[in-house]
Amino acid sequence: MTDAAPESLERLLDLPVRHHGITLGHVTDVLLDADGAPIGLAVRSIADEPGFLPWPSAELGPDQVQVPYPLALLAEAELEFYRGTSRSLVEDRGAGDEPAIANG
Repeated sequence: MTDAAPESLERLLDLPVRHHGITLGHVTDVLLDADGAPIGLAVRSIADEPGFLPWPSAELGPDQVQVPYPLALLAEAELEFYRGTSRSLVEDRGAGDEPAIANG
């Protein structure tokens, strides 16, 4: 699903991330490459820690994101690396929601 439209990726926001029914956290953002293809998911763990789930490790369901093994969810350092080398779906979406400033 590398050619996903932003609208379909937005449905992932706030979905629970689970491993065998155990909630590990929730999706907070989708990180995109320069072409707009997803590279991974930013996740806020149940311990309120940021993490990164690489796109190939995400098994998307209609109401959750499954991970094949808990260690697929990487630590904050990896999230920060990918945030620095990618685009944020949330930020891209927010930029389009800002009101235009009138000249005058």
